Amino acid sequence: VTLPPAVELHLHIDPYTPVVMADAVQVQQAVLNLCTNAIQANGDQRGVVSIELSGVDPDLRLCDRLNIIPGHYAMLTVLDSGKGMDGETLLRIFEPFFTTKEVGQGTGLGLAVVHGVMRSHAGAVDVQSAPALGSRFTLYFPAMEPVTDSDFAALLAAPPSDTEAAPAVSQQMQGKHVMYVDDDHALVFLVERLLRRRGFRVSGFSDPNKAAAELRANAGAYDLLVTDFNMPGYCGVDLVREAQRIRPDLPVALASGYITAEIEQSAIAEGVKALIHKPNDVEELCATVQRLILDNAAA
Repeated sequence: VTLPPAVELHLHIDPYTPVVMADAVQVQQAVLNLCTNAIQANGDQRGVVSIELSGVDPDLRLCDRLNIIPGHYAMLTVLDSGKGMDGETLLRIFEPFFTTKEVGQGTGLGLAVVHGVMRSHAGAVDVQSAPALGSRFTLYFPAMEPVTDSDFAALLAAPPSDTEAAPAVSQQMQGKHVMYVDDDHALVFLVERLLRRRGFRVSGFSDPNKAAAELRANAGAYDLLVTDFNMPGYCGVDLVREAQRIRPDLPVALASGYITAEIEQSAIAEGVKALIHKPNDVEELCATVQRLILDNAAA
C-alpha cells in the first residue's frame, strides 16, 4: 500500500526454504525496516526493491566473519537499486541514532533494531553496498533440524510441558520476578520469552503508567525492575523515582539505545544499579538481571 508508483517490488521465494524458530513480530519489523530503507534509497527515481528467501549453508569464512555457527540457515535478502553507501557509512549503519537521511525522515534506529533482532535469534545480518550500485542486506536465521517420523512419535509420547527447555540458571534465580517496561510491544514480548526460558518470572508492560500502577499495588511481588529510558510522554527515570519512593530496596536497571554521560549520571543519582545498552544483547541482559538480583539478596 505504501509502495511508491515508481518503485517495483520483486519477490523470489524458494518453497523449500527451511523452517526457523523465530518471533514473527520481530521478523516482520526487521523486514519492514529494511524495505522502508530500500524504498527511500531510490529517492524520486524509478527503481526496484527485491525480497529473496531461500536456504543456504554459509561457508566457514562467512560464518567466521559474521560470528555464526556453521550449519543450515534461512537466508532472507532485501536489495535495492538505490544510491548505495560508501565504506565509511557502512562502518556506522548499525549504530543507534546514526542516519544519512534528512532531518525528519528517519530516527537512525531502523538498522539498530534489525541488528538486535538477528542477535536475539542467534543469527546475523550482512550488508553489501557501494555508491550508485544499490545495497543488499542479508539476514541469516538458523534453521531448525528436520523432524523425522521417529522424532514426531517421541514428541507424542513425551509428557506435556508448559515451558520450553531453558538454559541452565542458578537455583537462586528460579521463580525470581522481573518487571520489564518498554513501549516497543515486540521487544517486551521477546524479553519476556527470553527471561522465562532462563527460569525467571516476567511481567512485561508497554505502558509505563500501568507499570507504575502495578508497582503501587504489588511492589513486594517483584525482585527487579528493568525500564526503557525514552518512552512517548514518559521518561524511564520518572518510573525509577516512583519505584524508589514505593520500595527503596527494589533494584532497578535502565535500558537505552543512546546513553550519554549526563543520562548515566542522572540515572545513578536516582538509584539505578545498571545501564543496559539497546539493542539488547541476550547474554548481557540475562547476566545483568541475574547479577542485580543476587547482589540485592546479598545486601
